[in-house]
Amino acid sequence: MDRERTLVAVVAVAASLALASVHWLGLLVGGIAVGVLASTWPRALAAGLGFGALAWVVFLGTLWRADRLAAYWDAGLLLYASVGIPLALGVVGALAHGLRSHGSTA
Repeated sequence: MDRERTLVAVVAVAASLALASVHWLGLLVGGIAVGVLASTWPRALAAGLGFGALAWVVFLGTLWRADRLAAYWDAGLLLYASVGIPLALGVVGALAHGLRSHGSTA
């Protein structure tokens, strides 16, 4: 990945995480951003999964700062949903890789 593409990816991920802190669509937007920037399908899906994992880790940090992390670990199904949703939306957003133009016109 070249330097400009890396910078665009970092800015897109940061902006998507900021959006995700106020609305769940930020998770989908982040997946789209990293998926479109990826060079291949497997990398796009891995990037989407990685973005979802990063969003969950940021969420854990938010809970830790609020001193609510212990209660979160005891949340049961809410815990599982809060792990699965960012991972799934990151991967679904990364499917946008298929919408990318590869420079060929038929």
